[in-house]
Amino acid sequence: MRIKSALLALIAGAAIVAGACGGATEPVASGEARFPEGSYCAQALALGEDVTGTLLWKVCDAGKIVMATDPAYPPYSELDASGEYVGFDSDTSREVAKRLGVEVEWTTPDWSAITAGNWGGRWDISIGSMTQTEERALVVDFADPYFYESGYLLVPTDSTAKTVADLAGKTICAGESTTHGTWVEGGFAESAVVIQYNAPAEGAKLKTYPTDFNCIEAYLAGRTNDWDAMAQSREFIENAIAESKGKLRFLNEEPNFAGQISFALDKSGPSTASMLNALNAIVAEMHADGTLSGFAMTHVGRDISKP
Repeated sequence: MRIKSALLALIAGAAIVAGACGGATEPVASGEARFPEGSYCAQALALGEDVTGTLLWKVCDAGKIVMATDPAYPPYSELDASGEYVGFDSDTSREVAKRLGVEVEWTTPDWSAITAGNWGGRWDISIGSMTQTEERALVVDFADPYFYESGYLLVPTDSTAKTVADLAGKTICAGESTTHGTWVEGGFAESAVVIQYNAPAEGAKLKTYPTDFNCIEAYLAGRTNDWDAMAQSREFIENAIAESKGKLRFLNEEPNFAGQISFALDKSGPSTASMLNALNAIVAEMHADGTLSGFAMTHVGRDISKP
């Protein structure tokens, strides 16, 4: 496959550089048929050069990739009644692991810990609907986008607000360290990565919970004075409205900002270069063969894999 051949050349180049710096040793796989034929780990470890210490080698050698995920972020990821992770991000994570040739191990850190970087090796990757921003790019490396997202506003059904301007001075809820919270506080006015369509409400106050779902949970539990509106993606809001039994609605049909959503890797950990090469090739394949479109239609009902 052309994409995989290009990846092989890139990994080989990285291996030669590493070998020149430190001297070749036995490859991690040591010739064992540990990975499915054609998988990225099988190709990388078959090179026989020493790039030990990179993130790709760490994952391949362990035979697993530790995925940071959210257990309450439908329709992207959530635990079902059987204890299985389901959703667009969950299926995407399993498919990425399959194409690498490894198993998935899930972990559920706070979103603020993921976006802060400096993971300390506690997980290998975030496939968790992370929007690319200039600030985040200082601490994490982004793969090519696997889907695209816009931010909207949700309000109680009995709210008189119809436009963003109507929320001036009001309290808007969002998950901690989310782009939706950043938008509320005016953080994308000068961004070259996130496209802002609407300026946030003048004088709006941001109310945060550890996760976005906590905003909905609080309101439906009777804490209706906690916030006047909530900022999140269209797909999340649609799910929340469906679960609210008529208590919540969209403010309107206008997106407030749009961004590119990507896998993220920790800059402070092992070298990510060869892993990014593998992930970008996998993302390109999954776009080309319709895998991402299929996951989107199954879990979201529209093809969010395209801009």
